[in-house]
Order: sequence, then structure tokens, then C-alpha cells
Amino acid sequence: MITQKTRKHTAWLLIGALAIFSLAAIACSTDPVQSSSTNEESPNIGAPAGVVDGAGPSSVSDGGIVASGYDAPAIEPVSSYGAPALYSEPVAPYGVPTLYGSQTSAVNTANSGIWVTGQATLEIPADIAQVSIGVESREVNVADARQKAAEAMDNVLAAITELGIDGDDVVTSYFNIQPQTIWVEVSDSLGRHSEPRITGYIVNNTVQVTVRNIDVLGTVIDTAAATGGDLIRINSIQFTVGDSSVYGEQIRQLAAADALAKADLYARVMGVTLGPLVYLTELGSSVPMAKASPVAMEVAAQDIGFPRTPISAGDVNLSVTVQVVFAIAG
Repeated sequence: MITQKTRKHTAWLLIGALAIFSLAAIACSTDPVQSSSTNEESPNIGAPAGVVDGAGPSSVSDGGIVASGYDAPAIEPVSSYGAPALYSEPVAPYGVPTLYGSQTSAVNTANSGIWVTGQATLEIPADIAQVSIGVESREVNVADARQKAAEAMDNVLAAITELGIDGDDVVTSYFNIQPQTIWVEVSDSLGRHSEPRITGYIVNNTVQVTVRNIDVLGTVIDTAAATGGDLIRINSIQFTVGDSSVYGEQIRQLAAADALAKADLYARVMGVTLGPLVYLTELGSSVPMAKASPVAMEVAAQDIGFPRTPISAGDVNLSVTVQVVFAIAG
């Protein structure tokens, strides 16, 4: 009985071993097929391993091989702006200069040095006056108002022309016809209410006269006042210079000298040596107009019985501003 049992156990062990061997053989024969089908096509250059023609990441675990995912690219990692990750100098986005490598000197040049502004002002005697002369007429109807204003202006222009004022120096600057109204209370089908009533018309005609000889300015004003009578209006007087370019070289030299003095002062105080000039720009120049008091001019025009109206032109200021940059030598 013992012998029979031993033989039965031995037979079952043999059958189990054969079954395990068969399964192992089948497994070994199927692995190469799966591997070859998985890697049937090679990935595009630069794409992560396991991605073919834009497909998603693949993974084969049966044969013990795991392909790379999107977080593990098949080629060398690159930085976010296009430079290799192991590159020693960072690369900034397009259009943004870096502070490394060959661009260092350019950046330092643009943002270093001594920046100053130089200013100069010259007081220049005025040699030209611009006078605003007008007439104002008020009449019941517009035709009469316009005619009286026209006659008064013609007389004024004829009179000042005899004083040597050129016709090209007389320019119309303002003309206006405006109704003069009052409000009255009326009663009609709509009830009692107020409405405007035109009582007359006002005509204003103004010219700008350029007087190139300051000495005759008072005579021009008195002549216009006497000729225009009660209709005359002297609105304003402005003084300037005819040709400011003759002072250009002088005032620019003064502005440049002012900038140089400031830069030298800063260099000495900061303990550095002032280098050469690397940048200069002229920010602006101006010839301001000196305006006389309009009220004083009206009073002077009305007081025709007095001697010639005294006019003091005074000086006008010509200014120039420059901005300069000096390098720091050491």
C-alpha cells in the first residue's frame, strides 16, 4: 500500500512540473512579439519617448520595460527660454537684455555715468511789438453796425500805415457779429412767459499789428485811438525779438558750460574721475512773449488829450536746456 501511494504522488509531481514548464515556454515566446509591436515606429525627434506621431505616452510593463512619459523627454532638457538647462548663462525672453556675457558692457554703458541738465537764460532787449487793435460798433440793425465798424477800421489802418507800418504786418485776428438781446415778459396763447428780444447788433473787428520799430509804438497807439474814436479797443501788447538765432551760439555755450560744471562737481564729490561725453540732447528753447497790461492800454487809448503814450518794452528771456551724460573714467 505504501508503494502504490508513492507512485501516485510521483506521477502528480511529474504532471505539475510539465504544466509549469509549458506555461513558462508560452510566456517566453509572447514577450518579443509585444516588445516589437510597442516599438514598431520610432518617436519624432524632440518628442518624449513612447510618443509616436503625437500619440500619448506608452508603457509596457509585462516585459519589464517602462517608456518615458511627458515629464521625462527623450532628449536633453532645455530651459523655458530655449537655452540648454546646463548652459552657464541664462537667456532672457526676446527683446529683454540680460546682464551676462557679451551684453554686459552695453547695458552698463546705457545705465551708468553722470546724467545732468544744463540751463542758460539770456535777457534780450525786445525789438518788436505786436499790438492787438480792434473796433467795436453797436447799432440797432446789423447793416449799420457792420458799416461803422468797417469805416472805423479802414481809417485806423490808413493812419498807422502812414507811420511806416507795412501792410504785411497787419493781420485780422478776430471778427464777430453778435446780436444784443434783452428778456421781456409777454402774454400769449401759451400764457405769461419771458422771451428774448433783439435790441441791436455788436460788430467786433480786431487786427494784430506788428511794430518793428519800438520807438514809434506809442505813436501808433495814439494815432489808432485818435482815428478810431470811441469805437477803438487796444486789447494787448506783446514784446519779442525779431531774430533770436543770433543769440543761439552764445546761449548754447552757456547751457553746455552749466552742464559740464554740474557733472564735474558731482564727480569730485563722489570721488570719481569724469570721463568723456557720451550723450547730449537739447530739450528745448523758448522766446517768451512779454505781455503788457490790457487795462493800461485801454486807458491810454482813451486819454487822447495827453502827450504821446509812453511804452517801455523791457527785456525778454531766451532760454535753452540740454541733457548730457558723461562716462565715469575711474
